[in-house]
Amino acid sequence: MELKLPFKLRIKYLNANEGGYQGKAIFHDIEYTISIHAQANEKIIKVPFAVMGVTDNEILVRVSGPSGVYVEDHLKFNGESKLIEIDSDILFSEIANNQNKFDTMEIFVK
Repeated sequence: MELKLPFKLRIKYLNANEGGYQGKAIFHDIEYTISIHAQANEKIIKVPFAVMGVTDNEILVRVSGPSGVYVEDHLKFNGESKLIEIDSDILFSEIANNQNKFDTMEIFVK
């Protein structure tokens, strides 16, 4: 299944785990694992499905909540993975400060 951007995922939960955050998100009635870490070298995102027209491009990733809190960062799309993998200092830090306030993740073409 190839998808066009933007797309929106519903975050079920994010829990602190081994230097990062692990959680679950729902997209098109399928549950995916999310792994968010501080960036090692570069800001990247990998997803468990094919995305049309995006190869090594920077894309906007926004995590938001019902109270209006949000954080966003431009990440390099780095292909497919078995889970949603995000390496971003900005997203990681904000989730650390507001872990239980986020319920949505959106991914847009920059």
